[in-house]
Amino acid sequence: MKQVTHALTLNGRFHGEVKDPDLSPRELIEQRLELLDGTVRYSLSLWRLPAGVPFDRVNLATWSQEYVQVAGSADGMTVEIRRAEQSGWGHYVVGRMPSEASASPDEVVIPWDGHEARVSPSEVFSAAEAADVFAHYYDTGELPSTFTLRRLIF
Repeated sequence: MKQVTHALTLNGRFHGEVKDPDLSPRELIEQRLELLDGTVRYSLSLWRLPAGVPFDRVNLATWSQEYVQVAGSADGMTVEIRRAEQSGWGHYVVGRMPSEASASPDEVVIPWDGHEARVSPSEVFSAAEAADVFAHYYDTGELPSTFTLRRLIF
């Protein structure tokens, strides 16, 4: 049996291993992203388990510091990444290169759990598009190089 290396967190409080006897990690992630409805199931994070620590021994109060996450619904969600940097932690909204010819609105509102994320049209993802980002992150620990990052300030 392959060693479990990653976990998912739903709504910031339900945690579980990326492990399924019938589905590949990508299929499992895509399935979970498709279930997001913006109300009952509104966010999903993917994070790497600490090296050599089984899931049931992870201190969930302090782990994970680095992750990729989404908020919203399967039809429209925002993708964010948090990662270690030389100056501390960086937290970013993920997007695509905006098209200069785009006639899209300047801002899209993505509702989730009574909150709203305001992002540009190039920062709105479907569940299938977010699954591509999550799968790449699962395999490499990074985002695909084709995406842009907009730093969030807290």
